[in-house]
Amino acid sequence: MNLIDDHGRRIKKLRVSLTDKCNLRCHYCMPVNQTFMDDSNYLSPDEITEIVGELVGLGLEEVRLTGGEPLMRRGFSEIVDKLSGLGLKKLALTTNGIYLDKYLDVLKAARVFHLNISLDSLDEENFKKITFANHLKKVVANIKLAHEAGFIVRVNTVMMKGVNDHELFDFVDFANDVGVEVRFLELMRIGFACSDQKDQFLSASEMMKLLKTKMELKSVSSPHDSTSFNFLTSSGAQIGFIASESQPFCGQCSRWRLSADGILRACLLKDDGKKIQAMTSEKRMEMYRELLGMKPAMRPVEVSHHMNAIGG
Repeated sequence: MNLIDDHGRRIKKLRVSLTDKCNLRCHYCMPVNQTFMDDSNYLSPDEITEIVGELVGLGLEEVRLTGGEPLMRRGFSEIVDKLSGLGLKKLALTTNGIYLDKYLDVLKAARVFHLNISLDSLDEENFKKITFANHLKKVVANIKLAHEAGFIVRVNTVMMKGVNDHELFDFVDFANDVGVEVRFLELMRIGFACSDQKDQFLSASEMMKLLKTKMELKSVSSPHDSTSFNFLTSSGAQIGFIASESQPFCGQCSRWRLSADGILRACLLKDDGKKIQAMTSEKRMEMYRELLGMKPAMRPVEVSHHMNAIGG
């Protein structure tokens, strides 16, 4: 079996959510009083390794560990160590960065060199308003620490009108000063964000128009299935845009998603998926075949599940 869906797209990347728990409460992701699943519902480290190993045998090349906040998962070090032995071309991590300093040695030993770190404000008070927590200094310090330690760091910033759009140029300066890439994300119609999307949505084209009033943007080539389109500014800062709302990239999408409780989904914006926890390998193979037919050709309008439940 080849992991090629009904529209000719080869599935070679998997987002693996290790937990739905998080130590932030970003308002576009989940409510402040969010309740989380019991740890007993999680896929075990061995189950995760077995599933990913099967998919590697079918052509999977890359895995990105997500959450919630993946560094809050008990047994994270065991999971990443097991996955590092599966022959993946790339093993990466998306994190809010709060616990990152405690795991840099673990990540380096497992050859997890690609880090996406979420950061939606560079102002302490605004960071508190967005996340309901006071961790800005820690996150910024860990971004710098990871960069200095040789990791490839991307900062992911959900840019929202009336919330943090006044910091657009500050983030470009941050990219330039620290030497990391900053990617600006459009607010997506997912779960808790749907109610705010109408008022807070800021398109990538609007962001680019604003930036071009003060700087030149030189296009940088990206892989055909990249989620972002990237630029160098006239000062040398690396920036990118993920325009999943205004410029969907469904036609080149090469991703599946595995939730912490073992639901494999063909698309971030689809509620339906295949529950593959506690299945035999033979049965899972049937589920993989079925999932290939479930990936939509075009982007669904919105989805009701919260972002923390499926992974960013």
